Amino acid sequence: MNDNNSEIQLPDYVLVNSLLTDDPIYRQGEIGVITAAILNTDEFFVGFDDSQVGLYSADALLMLKQPESIYEYMHENALKLSVDDFKNLKNIALLLDNGTPQEHRKAMEIARKNLGVQPAALVSLEESLGLNQSYKRGR
Repeated sequence: MNDNNSEIQLPDYVLVNSLLTDDPIYRQGEIGVITAAILNTDEFFVGFDDSQVGLYSADALLMLKQPESIYEYMHENALKLSVDDFKNLKNIALLLDNGTPQEHRKAMEIARKNLGVQPAALVSLEESLGLNQSYKRGR
């Protein structure tokens, strides 16, 4: 039996990493939707609001973490977080808990606009899908 046909759940929205240095369509820091993905070649086609599509690798795209992970971060770092960052993280987690694509978009907008919450709220698509392990060669 071949298990290569297993499906992977992709996020509703992704954020093009704002630190990306080579982006031919200049969408760093913008939110898009994955329209197609070829996992074995690390190719993700991302569509944007103006109907333009870009080709990215998984390490160039960020996605929202699971709400449980965000709540855990908030609990562990409550005394270190600013009031605004704490509120933004709480709002992101609550929007994700509700689960609709519109609320996921709102959560991504909050994360995009607030650099202080990005490490706690976002993870690379590569890391989330575990692709970085399969592409590493040697040590």
